Amino acid sequence: MLGACGLLGLGQVVAGPGSTVPDTMLLQRELAASQPDTARVRRLTALCYVLHDEHPARARTYGEQAVALARRLPARQRAPLLLNSLLHLASCYANLSNGPQALRLIGEAEGLARRLRHADGLARAAAAQGSIFHERGDSITAWQHYRRALQLAEQPDVQPRTRMKLLGNVATLLFFRKQHARALQYDSLALELARSSHDAVAESHYLASLGTYHLQLNQLPEAERLLTRALAISRREGARRVMASQLELLGLYYIATGQTGRTHAVTLEALQLARACGFQERVLDAYSILSAEAAERQEYRLAYEWGQRYQALHDSLNSRQTMQALAATQASYESQERLRHIRELTQQHELELLRSRLLGGLAAVLLAGLLAVGYLYRKLQRSQAALASSHAALEDASQELRGVAVFKDKLYAIVAHDLRGPVTAFAGVTGLIDSYIRQNNQAELARLPAIVRQAADSLNRLLDNVLNWAVSQTGELACRPEALPVADLLAECQQLYLTTAEAGQQRLTVASPPGLCLLADHNMVRTILRNLVGNALKFTPAGGHVHLEAAPDPADPHMVLVSCTDTGTGMSAATVAALMSGPDVPEPVAVPSAAGLGLGLALCRAFVHRHGGTLVIQSRPGAGTNVTVSLPAAG
Repeated sequence: MLGACGLLGLGQVVAGPGSTVPDTMLLQRELAASQPDTARVRRLTALCYVLHDEHPARARTYGEQAVALARRLPARQRAPLLLNSLLHLASCYANLSNGPQALRLIGEAEGLARRLRHADGLARAAAAQGSIFHERGDSITAWQHYRRALQLAEQPDVQPRTRMKLLGNVATLLFFRKQHARALQYDSLALELARSSHDAVAESHYLASLGTYHLQLNQLPEAERLLTRALAISRREGARRVMASQLELLGLYYIATGQTGRTHAVTLEALQLARACGFQERVLDAYSILSAEAAERQEYRLAYEWGQRYQALHDSLNSRQTMQALAATQASYESQERLRHIRELTQQHELELLRSRLLGGLAAVLLAGLLAVGYLYRKLQRSQAALASSHAALEDASQELRGVAVFKDKLYAIVAHDLRGPVTAFAGVTGLIDSYIRQNNQAELARLPAIVRQAADSLNRLLDNVLNWAVSQTGELACRPEALPVADLLAECQQLYLTTAEAGQQRLTVASPPGLCLLADHNMVRTILRNLVGNALKFTPAGGHVHLEAAPDPADPHMVLVSCTDTGTGMSAATVAALMSGPDVPEPVAVPSAAGLGLGLALCRAFVHRHGGTLVIQSRPGAGTNVTVSLPAAG
């Protein structure tokens, strides 16, 4: 059945037929002219890409010509051109519902990308594999490929368009798996990338995906608005495959709102478009919707006829995929048999050569010569073994030194960052001293020694905890969970930053239900809380409010939500996206930034991930920031 407005597949045409026809004609005229093979491969691949969505059968012809010509190029020129041609040809087969052939081409492209260390090619291949398995209904295997693609997408040489398609496909899979909040996050990021790159068809797709999200939550007015807007964009661009998916989604919306007449009209239009561009999966979905719509109107004979068409096409697609899989298996078996036969002949030939050499050697070489050669050979072997052993020992020592250096840098960075909060508390005390002296407030001055003593005790305890924790490690931060009362953790953090808040004329409050406990590493949780509160105070002006609160996760009884909310300056969406897309494990920096925000949040995110939780940032410029982390609950 139809997923979250269908998959983009392996590629996306930027413009519709109205704007791509001139490009197609120009490319065909250039192909007719005399040109080098490398330029010809590029133009054939470009034609395959332009046509693969709306005319996949025509695009396949150009793609096969590009792949065949690229294979004949010299080795130095072949790999990058062949990689791109294979991926575009695979998209044609995927759009023609030939999943096994598409996967075979993607596998070959992935091997080329790995040899070239081409991060963008690897990310595209993994995303394409996930798309095909999702279209087949295998969401588990699809997620495995998408997760690998998301890891690759963090590398700087991955193209923004690759990231956009990947984020959109991941959102579609998460919608399908009912993980709506995460899906909405990925779909929103993909929509921003589509708009920034002026890709109208992709923008239409992601708007429809958001409409599907609201349709599943029964938020029907918002769903209709988004789906109608998405369909208007795809009509303007002439993207027939995307229009077919969106029209079927509108049909589902009309069924949900009881508008069966409109359901019939939009689904018939979707059926015509899907047939015109060979989109068999959407043809299958249209049959299903029309059957359900006829049954809703109690026209059971018509519903039966649409159901029969659905079953026939479904059986045809499954039969074709089965035959393709059997053909691929047979070809693989025959290839292995030929290779085995070649190996047997080669071994037999080598054995005959060896026998001939042995006989000639025995007849020609004297015993003394054989002894001398044996002695020299044994000596050479011993020398090579000693050299290999020395090289291995040197490599092990070098690796150990590199590990020690990396651990030392991380240790210095973590200790320096965790000491910033208590030292800031001392700075706040000095500000209070100046203020009370100017006001001649003797009562408050008399209270300051106790505050200084309290801050010094907190600093001493923090030093002991951080140093004992860091020195005991061997380069990997070990997580040792234990039951921890949440109220005690929040109260301890509040006590540590009271002087800082008072010096900045800020209000710091905490809240936690009684008896709530975490199952977490004590030092890691304290580091998370200190960073959240320290960052909130730093970016909250005088008179502001910082609130630290804990509560059970209503969506998961095994998790606890800890949130820190401030009334500070807030952050832009770009800043939040940059913070959330950084590495899980923070790298040490030589000089901390003026804001001091990146390392602290990176530490929080790394420690939260070690506990199997999540970190979410919600912020707007001028409206404050809310950072929520989920951690395991005890018991």
